[in-house]
Amino acid sequence: MLLRLIVLLIFVSPVVLATLWFSDNAGTVQVEWLGWHVDTNVPVLLGVILTVFLVLSGLSRLSALVADLPAKLGKSRQLRGREKGMAALLAALDAADKGEVGDGRRLGAEAARLLDSPGLAARLDRLLPRPPAPPPVAPPARPDVAKKGRLFARKPSAPVPVIEKAPPSAKAAPAVERPTPAPAPVAPAVPHQADVAAFAAKVRSGEWDAALALVGDAVPAGRLSPAMAARWRAVVFEGQALRECADDPTRPLRLAHEAMAADPGFLPAALHILRLEASAGRRTEAEAALASIWRHFPARLLLDACAPLWRDEDGDDRLKRLEALAEIAPLHPDGHLAAGEAAVAVQKWGVARRHLMAALKIEADALGCRLMAEIEEREPGGSARAAEVWRRRERDAPPMPAWVCGDCGATSGEWSACCPACAGVATIAWARPVKAAEPPPPVSEPAPPPASEAAPSSAEAAATPANLQPISAVPVS
Repeated sequence: MLLRLIVLLIFVSPVVLATLWFSDNAGTVQVEWLGWHVDTNVPVLLGVILTVFLVLSGLSRLSALVADLPAKLGKSRQLRGREKGMAALLAALDAADKGEVGDGRRLGAEAARLLDSPGLAARLDRLLPRPPAPPPVAPPARPDVAKKGRLFARKPSAPVPVIEKAPPSAKAAPAVERPTPAPAPVAPAVPHQADVAAFAAKVRSGEWDAALALVGDAVPAGRLSPAMAARWRAVVFEGQALRECADDPTRPLRLAHEAMAADPGFLPAALHILRLEASAGRRTEAEAALASIWRHFPARLLLDACAPLWRDEDGDDRLKRLEALAEIAPLHPDGHLAAGEAAVAVQKWGVARRHLMAALKIEADALGCRLMAEIEEREPGGSARAAEVWRRRERDAPPMPAWVCGDCGATSGEWSACCPACAGVATIAWARPVKAAEPPPPVSEPAPPPASEAAPSSAEAAATPANLQPISAVPVS
């Protein structure tokens, strides 16, 4: 108590001293504002200022209370709802404990609604027992008349089925036996040689309609799988597009689109479409076709076909475009290789390393090794030893992809329906050629023996069996 009194005196003393000083030195204050003239003294002015401050402080606190009123009301309502929900939950548990299943489930649903908890509703539905199902209502028994007491009561008779008779004019329709559908024939993994030979003959002679008819007959008969049939149809359309282009300039594009519709992963048709769209300057159509085929067969050959459209494009924009294509097919190396090459062109070494290492982890490639060696040589702080390692890996890498015939292994500069080397049909695909094995180093032959040891005597030759070689004499010391 004494401490509080001392603190009060400490805070009140300056106020009392200031009041006494201003009462002895009141002074005068004149205020002129907008034609108003006020004469007063300093204590009155200080009192007015204090009053205005107190009024403004009160108004500020009142506005804060009014602003917080909706939140407080909502919080109070939420607390009341929570209290009601907890009370309903306790009542539901008590009802379930007493065996009042219906009231317990009703109160549990109300508690979940008040507490705004769907998880609680589901848990209560599992925990609370369900009301027993009402027993099945037995049909009313027929009032049977007893003949002689209860022992001779009539047993309930079975209901007699009512048979509707057909009119005399109607005739009974004979029962139709539906045949069991025969199982569909299973197509072999490898087509028959007769179908392959017939299809190849029709394609070589340019009988496109007959080749399509052959495919259409072989699929229902089970001689050709749907995947192989789609590839053969695409070969027919693309072969026709490449051969027949003199009379109608727009026909090759339509046939190439039909080939893509037959087999969405057919690379020659997609490449043909991109070249035609790029030569016509239709950039939007070419980019749409590129995005469509890139999901099925991402190959850098497609980017080379679209290169005339992107000739005036900035290096950074080209890098962004190629990075977007690499994200479409992240498990294929060609997208990462193209993005890495574009990053090297704009000297973004970190981005280039990331894409090139991702491509080389998927598959060894000579271009990726060459670009990594170039990064080590051009990047500040690169290693000449690491560049030499990448150059050695480039020499040991597999060959670059090309149009390779699957039958004879010959490579071609362009795709064609028939192989120029072996005349095989639908055998050329974009793949890596088989790298020829290096011949073994020549083995030096031993020097021929002296003339005295080269030819054995007639006695030795007669004594030596035909399947054994003569042993040369060894000097004994």
